[in-house]
Amino acid sequence: MFELSRDSNVPLVEQICERITALLRAGRLAAGTRLPSIRALARQVGASPFTVVEAYERLVARGLIESRAGRGFFVTAQRTALPLVAVEAVPDPGTDALALARLTLSQCAELIPAGSGFLPESWLLEAVPASELLRSVKKHHIQHWLPCPPQGLPELREHIAARLVQQGIAVSPGHVLTTSGASHAFDLLARILLAPGDAVLVEDPGYFVLFAQLRAHHVRLVPVPRGPDGPDLAALEAACRAHRPRAFFMQTLLHNPTGSSTDAAHCHRILSLAEQYGFALVEDDVYGDLHPGPAVRLAQIDGLRHVIYVGSFTKLVGPALRVGYIAAEPTLIAQLIERKVLSVLAGSALLEGLVAQVLDGGRYKRHVERLRTRLQRMRGEARAALAAVGIEFEPAAGDGIFLWGRVRQLEAVDGLVRRARAQSILLARGALFSPAAGCEQWLRFNVCHSTRPPLLEFLRGELRAA
Repeated sequence: MFELSRDSNVPLVEQICERITALLRAGRLAAGTRLPSIRALARQVGASPFTVVEAYERLVARGLIESRAGRGFFVTAQRTALPLVAVEAVPDPGTDALALARLTLSQCAELIPAGSGFLPESWLLEAVPASELLRSVKKHHIQHWLPCPPQGLPELREHIAARLVQQGIAVSPGHVLTTSGASHAFDLLARILLAPGDAVLVEDPGYFVLFAQLRAHHVRLVPVPRGPDGPDLAALEAACRAHRPRAFFMQTLLHNPTGSSTDAAHCHRILSLAEQYGFALVEDDVYGDLHPGPAVRLAQIDGLRHVIYVGSFTKLVGPALRVGYIAAEPTLIAQLIERKVLSVLAGSALLEGLVAQVLDGGRYKRHVERLRTRLQRMRGEARAALAAVGIEFEPAAGDGIFLWGRVRQLEAVDGLVRRARAQSILLARGALFSPAAGCEQWLRFNVCHSTRPPLLEFLRGELRAA
């Protein structure tokens, strides 16, 4: 009927499912066809009857075959439906922040995610291979299915606190609250710190999802221009005098989307202004582990007096691992725990336990070191390739995942983004990253996906035509 590969990384059960599914789609197994018996198929493919039983059960669960008592397994009649691509293509998702977030999270294999914020899947699998997941489940098979403490799994909070101490941030596990990623952390903080009408400082350009989150809380966003060394200090001080902000959300290291990092002098001045004007500093450090060499963080200087530190393992370990955290003073942590319980009850002990295991074994440290090396190489290659087709860059190189490039010849980047999507290319237009609706001629590029020939050919053709 078909053969199985003993050299493949795909389990035999899934290979059987794939082969039978392919025969169904090719029309070689019509509705009502009786499949070989369990023992007969096991002999044909050289697998155990238990393997065939599990494969048949999966196909039954997928609605592809059915079991008839005393008679065996038969191919079911397939109901007609619109192809998934057609369903997802209607209506036009647009080019706003929500559209970019939804398309970035889609799992379309044909899409070139040049504007995505995620690392390639193959890179992330090295951090948590399937064997690590199985080992974690076996080791903690009972604990992982029990409720997770609202503040977070104790062993994970201990690992996080230890890592922060190594970075020069004096915390204990009691200063740490786990969250479902950084976005969940921002939402919790907004609910505790902010009230409708409050002035909130944000970087321009900055993280577009954060802007949408804050607007949903009906606060006033006050943009602070971001330069190669950090926020514009004169503009920041003027905004403090004019608006008396409640908080400032910023990225110190490997800024999204520019890749720049804030220098020590800027950090000290920002902390001085926070103390003078009495606003909280929410430091978003989801990419900070990728920073090459010594790094200066606000929380390292401040000791969490004015700084609330947000981290996440989602970007560097895997999008499916929605595990982030907040480090703050215990009084604020207590308030955040109450809000977390009211919103999601608790996190996942399974996911938090898996992250704790990755941190404990040293795998995360080795994984991040490999990522830094790869990104440094690919960053240079991507910048050169994009510059060759007409994308312009600032002299400051930056680091990390993102390149911030300008399209000088075009008047409407929005149209470019839509035409790219028609070619299965995801671009991120700069206006999304500007709370002041600026940066119209800019694009954010993910260096991991920006040397793909179809992307470069598309941009070369568009820019030459312009």
